Amino acid sequence: MRQVGTKSGFTLVELLTSLIIFGVVMTALLSVWSTLWKSQNRANNLAAAQMGSKEIVYKLANAFRDATMCASTDSGCTVGAPIQSASANSCTVYSRNSSNALVQTTYSVDGSGNFKMTTGGTTLVLSTGASMTLTYYSSTTYNATSMTTFSPTSSTAYQLIAVQIAVTVTQGSIADTYTTLVRLNNGPGTAP
Repeated sequence: MRQVGTKSGFTLVELLTSLIIFGVVMTALLSVWSTLWKSQNRANNLAAAQMGSKEIVYKLANAFRDATMCASTDSGCTVGAPIQSASANSCTVYSRNSSNALVQTTYSVDGSGNFKMTTGGTTLVLSTGASMTLTYYSSTTYNATSMTTFSPTSSTAYQLIAVQIAVTVTQGSIADTYTTLVRLNNGPGTAP
């Protein structure tokens, strides 16, 4: 008998088997890629949150360290004090510009988590997703071994000697908190 032409190719069972194997391999690869992507995203958010909280703390720490005492010749300030007003999430700090004029800069976090710096009527948003807690300390001398927490007012701001700064920045679902205690270069001042 004569054999009618033989056809070469894959059977339906072979095709289905190869498709199932291909599907399992692709699912595994997609799962690994998804896990790596999530890990990288988390690492990026953590790095951004850490950098953001440290930048805010450094900015505030430098402002407090370099704060200038208000002199009797200055206007619109609390004489003998390095700050104008203070709360747990806002503070106005005195400094001097190149012309030796007194400059008041307010650092604050608003209800939307924007860390803002306001100088001379100009407000800049320096960071988002932030929260801040400022704790103020007083003492009678600069070299005192103990300090007392207090809420500075216009009549007691001259007693400020140190500020604890705690800042939390959230990026994505990751939050990082950075805290430091800053001693002022000038302080405590003298009673007005």
